[in-house]
Amino acid sequence: MTTVGKTMFPLSNGIANITAMKARYDKLQTQLSSGQKAATLAEMGSDRYFDLALRQRMARMDGYQQSISTVNLRLEVLDSVMSRIGTIESDARAAALSGGGGTSGINFQTAPTLAGSRLDEMLTLLNTDVAGRYMFGGNKTDGKPVATSSEIMNGVGARAGFKQVAAERKLADLGTDHLGRLDVTAATDTVTLAEQSTVFGMKLSGVTTTSANISVTTPAGSPPALTVQFGATLPTSGDKVQISLTMPDGTSEQVVLVATTGTPGDGEFQIGADADATAASFQAALANSLKGVAETRMVSASAFAAAENFFNGHGQPVLRVDGPPYDTATGTIAGTSANTMFWYTGEDSADARNTVTARVGEGTTVGYGVQANEFGFTNLIQTLAAVAVQDFPGSDPTSEARYSAMMERNAARLADTKDNNPGSLAAITVELGLAQSTTGAISARHTAHSAQLGNMLQDIETAPTEQIAMEILALKTRLEASYQTTALLSQLSLVNYIK
Repeated sequence: MTTVGKTMFPLSNGIANITAMKARYDKLQTQLSSGQKAATLAEMGSDRYFDLALRQRMARMDGYQQSISTVNLRLEVLDSVMSRIGTIESDARAAALSGGGGTSGINFQTAPTLAGSRLDEMLTLLNTDVAGRYMFGGNKTDGKPVATSSEIMNGVGARAGFKQVAAERKLADLGTDHLGRLDVTAATDTVTLAEQSTVFGMKLSGVTTTSANISVTTPAGSPPALTVQFGATLPTSGDKVQISLTMPDGTSEQVVLVATTGTPGDGEFQIGADADATAASFQAALANSLKGVAETRMVSASAFAAAENFFNGHGQPVLRVDGPPYDTATGTIAGTSANTMFWYTGEDSADARNTVTARVGEGTTVGYGVQANEFGFTNLIQTLAAVAVQDFPGSDPTSEARYSAMMERNAARLADTKDNNPGSLAAITVELGLAQSTTGAISARHTAHSAQLGNMLQDIETAPTEQIAMEILALKTRLEASYQTTALLSQLSLVNYIK
């Protein structure tokens, strides 16, 4: 007879199954409430390697996005400053092209004042900082790259400012006799025009004549000299001699003398009774014309030459006249921090943009460094400073010619053609704009990529709500059935089956 008992229906197996289902049920409830498949990496199994890799990748992109955000803030500030400096340049160009509104006493006074105001604003803009980080000194970002307008123009203590340096250069270019460091001599029928042995003043570049009766020799020798010789057959009225000169700033000027039989006026020489007398008249006329050019157009050029030496660009020293005395000086000397005010103290790199860089993506780096000593800035600063130190008294007969010469040079220096030069304001603006465009494109790519990685991460980590809910319902039914079966089995005995 077969014995019926609990051993035929072992409770331990049922209880173990119930325990497993209960654990699974609890886990499913946790997933449903948290929305996550696992609470720890260990619970993720082999998916944890993919999860870690995705999270690391997304963390890197978050870092790049933060870097891009910082770079874009700085680029926006740079763009704003560059825009304002561009307006200053445009205003200065417009004033130069129009002659400043005419050569009147009012314009004589307002032109230097306006130039000084524009210079002051520009120098202030070049000291722009973002949260204490100065933007126009290359990688030297912890201090102001540019001195103040007052310090630069007036100097500090024993350190000479631009006003003093420009005044010294003017004396050196004019010379003691105001002939622009040229010597005019006559010997019988020949007039000789020679440079003094100096880097200052006007330089001889050529001589021509329209007369077959005048012999000329082009500049030669050391120092260079040219000659104008009159022969037995004298020139006729209207014959011309033209002498070409190079100014201290590299521009060119011409002195034209016209022969006349009457009383000579400005720019004329008298045809005498012989060659010697004609040569003497030519010498006097030449000296007078040279003095006129030296005191007007040359001193204007001198101011720009001084500005170019003082407001030095990349790789250039600050130069000033080696004196005193200055009106007989023969050369320049490098200024020192003890005797000359240095206008710029930032980084001096040949590649300004790469002095400040930021990595914004895998293998992608943008450079957005800017130096105040780049061509575009120095050209504008030099131009404004050269005008700012001028004085055009109404009582000075040279004021009108000097003013016109300054405006002509301003127009040439600020012409749109300068935009083609490396380091011009336009070039800097384009390069910064390219950096901003690059960061924008990279940022958009990071956003799209992060979204893709986020979806992949979600597939790995996020619990499927509908699937879990259905599994919980099914498991609940199974648990209930198991509980009932186990409960019945726990009460099972032979007595219950005896009829």
